[in-house]
Parts: sequence; structure tokens; C-alpha cells
Amino acid sequence: MKKYGVVLIGCGYMGSLHLDAIVRHERVRLVGVVDWNKEKAEQVAHKYGATCWSNDYRLLIERNDVDFVIIATYPSSHLEIAKASIAAGKHVLCEKPIAKSAKETLEFMKMARESKPKVLIGHILRHNSTYQTVMKMIHDGAVGSPMVMRFTQLKRSMDWATHLSLLKDASPVVDCGVHYIDVMRWATGADILSVNGIGQRLDDDVPPYTYNYGLITLRLSDGSVGSFETGWGRGMPSDNRKEFMGPAGRIRIIYKCDRPQEVQHLGNMVEYEDYRTGTVRQLNIDFSEKPTGAQLDYFLSMIENNFSSRPLMDEAYRAMEIALMADQAILDGMTIKCT
Repeated sequence: MKKYGVVLIGCGYMGSLHLDAIVRHERVRLVGVVDWNKEKAEQVAHKYGATCWSNDYRLLIERNDVDFVIIATYPSSHLEIAKASIAAGKHVLCEKPIAKSAKETLEFMKMARESKPKVLIGHILRHNSTYQTVMKMIHDGAVGSPMVMRFTQLKRSMDWATHLSLLKDASPVVDCGVHYIDVMRWATGADILSVNGIGQRLDDDVPPYTYNYGLITLRLSDGSVGSFETGWGRGMPSDNRKEFMGPAGRIRIIYKCDRPQEVQHLGNMVEYEDYRTGTVRQLNIDFSEKPTGAQLDYFLSMIENNFSSRPLMDEAYRAMEIALMADQAILDGMTIKCT
């Protein structure tokens, strides 16, 4: 049984989630870690048992014992690192957003489509059993069509310096919105027709060309509509509403962390109200392991069995394209047609 060697590039929040999945996986070995802060890279390497560490990814990706890399850096570095990794013959699992700009996103996608090594964009919700359960219910007619989809992801920043650095690369609408734009298209099978929104700088530290609070609304080709509210800030409330409403029913996802302490061991909850029968059901979905583990399993299946990426590269590209349009709609104060 082959054991795959991996280098993780980027030791921040998402990097730590990938590391937890790597060290639990019996078929993956952590060869090295990379971070711009070499001391942090060394600390993480010792903590997770990596063979080597560096602040320069180019020193590690050429190693013969490395089969793939995981890119968990800021979006502005994704294209450069992915190019070098693919040129070195390594498979790539790259966090979203795909890149910093529309031009770089298009270049990344062209490279990924032509790449012999496998490339997967980290749309983690596609590998989340809670969302997979909800999508099956929706596709089986649980809520009917057209739908109203309401998503909120507001975060009180416990590390404002990190969020501020990320804001220089991507607004919250782009960084988080790609997930929920993809979820809207996944749920409906429809495309986005138009998007508009509003944004606000709620802290003087926020660069003048962006915002740390945003709200977008979208119209889809099947008649459904969706909204996504997001933001990061020191005084921001924490809010994680995820809801799908249709003529036949309503589904709401309640995350494990938002449930009462005494029932958090039951995992996430899916609450389903069936308007036709007047009943309400509550389903507990195990969430003892983060979806990065399931995503890693799928990535290995792509490598070994030539599976297509999940989401497909065109789906990941479209979600990013719409997120960038949404960002522009906020900055320009207008509705943008997503043709």
C-alpha cells in the first residue's frame, strides 16, 4: 500500500486543519511544512513530526519523497506556488479562493485543465457530510422549487492582525462567498443570473479599497434567490445561519459549535420542516472529524483512480467568477449581470 508524501505550505488556520487530517491518515506522511515565518514552520514541523521545514517552498517541492502539496497560503501566492508544484510533477490541493484576481484565476484554471498532475480546489463543503445530506434532501424534493437560500457567516475576530492581512488579498465576500455561491448552484443545478450587494468598512485599519462587512443577493436561472452576509471584525457578532426555504419545506443547518453544550457531542443538526405534513424533524450528523479528512480521501482517489475533481474545475471557476463579480458590485454600487 503506497504511502504518499506531502508538503504543507502555509501554517495558518486552514493549514492546521489540513495538518490534523494528514497526521490521522494512515496513507499519508508529512514530509515538510513551509511558512513565511521560518520559526513558526519549525515549531509546526516538530509538533506534527515533519521531516523538514523552510520559509521557501521551492526548497521542498522538488524532493523525490513528495507526491503532492497542499497550498494553504493567501490567494495572491496560489498561482505561483501551484505553477512551481505542477512543474515539479506534484499533485496540488489548493485552498480557495483560487487566486487574487480574475486574470490570475483564469490562468490558474487553464493550467489546472492542462495539468497531468491532479489539481483540487479546497471547496470543503463539497466533502462535508452535513451539506451532502442536505443536498440529497433538496434534490429529492424536500423543499421544492424555487428556493430562498439564506447564508450568514459573521466572525468575531480573535486575531485581527491575521484577518487584516487577509483583507489585503480578499474581501470576506470573495474569501467565504465562493463556498456559498457554489452551494447555491449545487442545490439548484441552476446558474447565477445577477448579483448585487453592499459593503462597509467597520474599522479604520481596513484598507480603503475594501471592506470587512458585506451582504450580497443573487438571482438564479431557476427562479431561486439567495443572500450571503459575511464579515470579520473585533466587534462583529458570531452568526452562522444556513437555511433553504421552498414551497414544500424549510431546511436549516445548525453547526455543532452553535448547539447547547450538552448536545454538542451529537454533531451538527439538520432541522427539516415539511409544510405538506406539518411535521418537523431533527437529524444529528456526526462531526467528530473535520471534512478535511474526507477531502483528503477524495484527493487520493483522484490520484489513484483518475476521479474528476469535486467540485469540477469549471464549477470552482464559476463560483470564483461570481464572487469577484459580487465584490465589484459592492465597490461600484450596482447590479452586475453574470453572463
